[in-house]
Amino acid sequence: MKREKPIFAETFFSLGKNRITQSMYFYYYDTSKIYYNLMKTGAIRGELDSIQSNLQRYIDEDTLHINENLTRMVIDSTDVLFRDNDPFFPILSFQVLSTHYTLSTESFNEVHLYAKPEKIPYSAISCWFTCGYILKVESNSFFSTNDIQQNVTFYLTKNEIVGDHERIFIQYS
Repeated sequence: MKREKPIFAETFFSLGKNRITQSMYFYYYDTSKIYYNLMKTGAIRGELDSIQSNLQRYIDEDTLHINENLTRMVIDSTDVLFRDNDPFFPILSFQVLSTHYTLSTESFNEVHLYAKPEKIPYSAISCWFTCGYILKVESNSFFSTNDIQQNVTFYLTKNEIVGDHERIFIQYS
């Protein structure tokens, strides 16, 4: 089955004191209306299960450490939505949960994500929302923090080489 490549992607990480919740959205332009037709015939669940399995293998290639402890991210659910109910613009949605960890309130916390470098064929943003104060961010990608230093957004451009590592240092009180 031929699939179009994503035209844009968004990922949102919510960093709690003992778990990360991640929401991922991949936007497609689907000239064949593949996902729409699968929904009409009732065959979408099998396709989404296959996509979820493939994405989980991809996620497992990355490593995420919270204060030097390996934290695994696991896809909890997968769905397909349509932008403006248009069958040519499906959005694949993934909800991902981390294994449990404990953040320190005594000193700073380090979130370290390592991903294999790759060239992305679409633009994307990646946002981290925290309930602490961001002390420092290390990344090869362009990023910005909000005025109160609780959120950081990474901006990725089409054909950019992404990966290597991102580190976020956070203080909780």
